[in-house]
Parts: sequence; C-alpha cells; structure tokens
Amino acid sequence: MSSVIMPGLGVGQNPMEYQRLMLDGMAFAVLLVDPARQRITASNTAAEQLFGYGEGALAEVPLGTCLPSWNEDLSDPPATPPTADGLQRQVFTTRAQRFGGRSLVVEVHVASPPRSECWVVSVRTVNEDTSEPPSQLQELVSLLNATLESTADGLLVVGTDGRITGINSRFAELWRIPSSVLATHDDAAVMGLVLQQLSDPDAFFAKVQELYAEPWAESLDVLHFLDGRVFERFSRPQLLADTVVGRVWSFRDITTRRHAELEAERALRKLRKRARELRKLAYTDPLTGLGNRALFNDALEAAHSTADRKDLTVLLLDLDDFKEVNDIYGHQAGDTMLVEVARRLGTCVRKSDIIARIGGDEFVVILRSNEDADEVAQRVVDALKVPVEIDGVALRPSISLGIASRYADCCPDSGASDLFRRADIAMYEAKRTGKNRFVRFQPPMMEALLQKSRLQESLRRAVDDHDIHPVYQSVQDREGNVVQYEALARWTWEGRPCPPSIFIPEAENSGLIVELGRQVLTRACRDAGAWLAEDAGRSLAVNVSGLQIAQTDFAANTLATIRKQGVSPCQLVLEVTEHLFLEPDVHVIAELSALRTAGVRIALDDFGTGYSSFGQLQALPVDAVKLDRSFIDKILTPTDRSPIVESMIALAHTLGLEVTAEGVEKQVQADYLHGLGCNRTQGFLYGNVAPAI
Repeated sequence: MSSVIMPGLGVGQNPMEYQRLMLDGMAFAVLLVDPARQRITASNTAAEQLFGYGEGALAEVPLGTCLPSWNEDLSDPPATPPTADGLQRQVFTTRAQRFGGRSLVVEVHVASPPRSECWVVSVRTVNEDTSEPPSQLQELVSLLNATLESTADGLLVVGTDGRITGINSRFAELWRIPSSVLATHDDAAVMGLVLQQLSDPDAFFAKVQELYAEPWAESLDVLHFLDGRVFERFSRPQLLADTVVGRVWSFRDITTRRHAELEAERALRKLRKRARELRKLAYTDPLTGLGNRALFNDALEAAHSTADRKDLTVLLLDLDDFKEVNDIYGHQAGDTMLVEVARRLGTCVRKSDIIARIGGDEFVVILRSNEDADEVAQRVVDALKVPVEIDGVALRPSISLGIASRYADCCPDSGASDLFRRADIAMYEAKRTGKNRFVRFQPPMMEALLQKSRLQESLRRAVDDHDIHPVYQSVQDREGNVVQYEALARWTWEGRPCPPSIFIPEAENSGLIVELGRQVLTRACRDAGAWLAEDAGRSLAVNVSGLQIAQTDFAANTLATIRKQGVSPCQLVLEVTEHLFLEPDVHVIAELSALRTAGVRIALDDFGTGYSSFGQLQALPVDAVKLDRSFIDKILTPTDRSPIVESMIALAHTLGLEVTAEGVEKQVQADYLHGLGCNRTQGFLYGNVAPAI
C-alpha cells in the first residue's frame, strides 16, 4: 500500500507536504513506486535532478522511463533476507535514462516495508560513495513506518480508482478488522466489515460518493456505530504535483468525548427545564394560579414601554372586609373565596389581558387593548356580587376597584409605577366612598394625597418639636363653680389652626398618638398643678385614644406621669369614646380597671352618638358620661324639651354615673340641664378656651 500515508499528522495537516520534506532530507535520489502500476508516486529533489525533471514532474512517470531495464535486473524472490523490522531489500546495477536522452550507470536499492504496497527506490551513480546507502535507506523506510504506526488516528488511503492503497494498524484496530482479512488485500471484504458496524451505512456511502464527485472537497462529520461508539471522520484529497490521485480518510474515536457532550447536553436540558419551572414558580401565585406581583411588575413595565397608540389601563381591586371571612369562617374558606374571585376575573377580561394577585386580597388587571375600561370594571363588580357558597354558607364578595389609564390619567413622561399608583389612589377612594364599586382616578385625589403626605410629615415634626400644646375649657357645676378643666390639643400648621378632627385621626393612623398623648398629659398636669392643689375636689380631664390604651404599659405610664407632676390620680379624668367599646378588648378593660382602682375616673365622651346602649353602659368601666352637643343644640327657648336628654340623664343617675353636658352656649340650655339634675355643663357660654389655667 502506498507510502503517501503520513501517520502522526494532525487532522487537517497535508501528508504530502510532510512526505516531501522527509524525502528532501535524503542526500541521494529517492523514488516511491506503486509496484502494481509500476509508476512513480513521489520523489525528492535529488531524484528530479538526477533524471533531469522539474519539481514534481516525476509523479506518475512509469518507472521504466527512468530505469529502462530495471525489471530484468530485479530478482524475485528478493536477493536479501528480511531485516529485523521486516524490511525486504534488493540491490542491483542498471542504466538510468535522463530526460533529454543521456544515460548513466546507477546502483539501485529497492526496499519493501511490511504491510505496504509501496516500494522505496534509491538511486546513485556508480561513481558516488555507496558505502552508506543501505543504512540511510533503511533509516528512511523505518522513519516512514514508525510515523505511520504512531498516530492515534486510523488512516485509510483510497486511490481515484477506488482501490485501497494504504492502511495503518490503528485503522484496523479501530474498525476491528482481522489481520487475516487485511492479508487477502480484498478491498470489498474490508469495506463490508466497515459498513456492517455502522448505524447508517447508507449515509456513510453517500458521503463517500459525494466527496469523490468533488475531488477537491474536504469533509468533517461524525459516524455512529451500532454498539454505541462514535467516530469523527475527516477527509481531504491526496495530491501529487497539484493533481488529485486519491483521498485520505482519517478516523478518530470520540466516543468518550461524545458521551461527555451528550451528558452535558442532558444536564443543560435539565437545567433549562428547571429554570423554566423556577421562573414559573417565581411568577405564579400558588393559590390561584394567576400571576404574582413579580409578573405584574414586569408585564406592566413591558406594556408601558411600547410605543403603540393603544391605551394601557390598570384595574386594581381589593376585597372589602375580607379579614372577617378569615376570622369567622377560617382561612380555608378565605382561600376558597380567593380562588373563586380569580376564576370570575378571568371571565370578565380578554385572554390578552393580564390578571395577577399581588397581595392577600388584592388583584390587578392590565388591559392592553382599547376596550372601555369602565365597562370592564362594571363587569367585574357585577360578577363578584354573586354569592359564593362555601361549606353551605352563601358569602357575598364585595370589592373596591380603582381605574387609571396611561393617556387619560397620567402625564406623558410618567412611568409604569405612576400608573399603578393612580389606580391605587382610586381604589382607596372607592373604599372611602362606600365600597362595592369602582372609581376612576381624578387629579383632585392626587392633590388630597399630597396634602395628606404633607400633613403627616409636618405632624411628625410637630410631635418631635413639642409644637402641639393644650388649651383649656372650663367645666362648671350647677352652682356656677369651675370644678374641672378639659385639656384640648391645638396645633398651628402652615400659619393656620389645624382642627383636631384632622390631625388627631392622622396621629392615630401614623402611631404618633401615643407620644402626642403623653406630651399633652404631661403639659396639662404641669399647667393645672397649682390650681388642682388648691382644692382636692377639682379635676383635670384629658382625652385619650384607644390606641394609647392598647399599649401594654398605658396605666403604669399614666400614673407615673401624673405623680411626677404632683397630681393625684383622684383628680384625673380620662375621656374615651364609645368606639373603644364597640369590640371590647380584654387588655383595654384591664388597663382602664387598673386606672380606676388607683383613683382615676373614666368618662364616656360624646355619649349617644356611637354604639353604646344603656344596657352596655352598665357593664362598662366608666364613672361618668358626657352628652354630645348635638342633643343640646335643639334646646333654643325656655319651652323646648328633649325627651332623649331627659331619659339619658335620668338613667345615667340611676346607674350611679355623673353627667356632663357639652356644647352649652345659651343660658336657657344651662337652666334646662340644671333643672334635670345634670351635674356639670361645659361650653362657650362660660367663655372661650384659654391657653393657661
């Protein structure tokens, strides 16, 4: 087989170039000959010079043209026995014919490597030093053979006629071709063994045909075996003097690498699948199956960033009084209601719209079309009015829904968060104005919110700076004696008095009421200390919030404060509203009872306007009631009567409670109340509030 195979080269390297370099390293003329065709397949520069040919011109020249009588001089069998490495060699003298007609006497050495159909022929003129050619020739052949067998790739060389002209031992090992088959030189048997191992022999053969149709083409592909092995196949043309004389095929076993690649691909697929699952978990509400807040945020940003002319509307809805469902019927019932709300929402909007649950009982819808948002909102409200039956109980959901649209309700440069904020403002306006309805955002709502924000910030600074102070309104007994002062908190905000009806609720909402109440009580005790010390029967009344009383140490802190200011507990009256007792709290009752035990009196303020009845009043920890001014306003002349006032005073006295009437502005009102036995009266009849006592 031909020695044009140059094993040990990397895939893609030109074996002919490497072969030429090796041959040119020899000082004497060397020819590589295909004995079957008796043609020269390769030569070195020394041979071209000896025979008078240009570079590469000896390729495919018949050997008889250069050595006319070489066949007669060549002995068969060889004249010398094989060497230790299997090399067979013959030496003879003959005439060489140079290109152009001149001849000369030469000595020829012919060597045939084992497992090769290539002869290595060295030629020297008889007058040259021939003492070393056999060893140099043997060295060349040995180098070619060692290179052939040292490569990790299996090499196969096929001529243009389709005959196999070269195979190395690695090819036979990779393809598991027995040496007995190789010894027969039966190309069909070799190819049969190759094809029967492949998963797709037709594809293998098709590639071979494709490449022989394109002699100059190169190819790199992968072969799959029936037993699971994987080979990489590289092919490139075999060239002699710029002529394609065959094709070199290189095969490399990449089974381990391929399996590693497949394992890596499987691992990547698992990772991608897991990533999709995690993404779904990250963007899905597990209870309802809707999107969650993260999905909503991303979807809103994406929809808001589009430059089309379609409007973008956000519907934000909150279930009204949902906490009561959880408290009364349990969280399982609450979850069932949330799932049903999610289902009904899906029936009210288009599939292209986005629904998400962004909080415990908060849902949001992104309308990405030009559909009338008010109509959609009304459908949602109507759909959720239908009762939900849970464990045999019909529960009727109620929602407050806010609407905000990108073009109608936002500035051109507003972001997605501004759109959501406006929907949130509208939703709270729906709650404030009655619930179970929808409200579209209006600019005044934002103005009110900004006003509220400024109020909160100013109120916080006012509490920190002790800018809220008490003023005092006198309370007289039936004889006209001032027996009590009520401390009333006052605050000047932005240059004008801010009514307590505005800043007190805000202080309660923000939690500032605890510190504010402590400051007012401390200041009032200090201001009233001297006046209280003159008469033990005098008292100081201070309003307290339910949030203050809910503090775990309210009673103890209150008693410590008044004692530090030198005020006796018996001279302190704490005024509370009826709302405090709407849902009696054990802790609140305990704190009030502790104060009463210490001598502090508790008065029920604005009595008659709230939720208490006289039946409840008997059980409450109070010592006095204060009639609301709304009942007193109706007494305008000496002949006016109020059966309600008369009944409240009479029944309060029956229960052992003192009665104070608020809002007394006319003498006829005071006379009427005194005639009914009202213990005390309070109002502008006795003067305006004073900054000090």
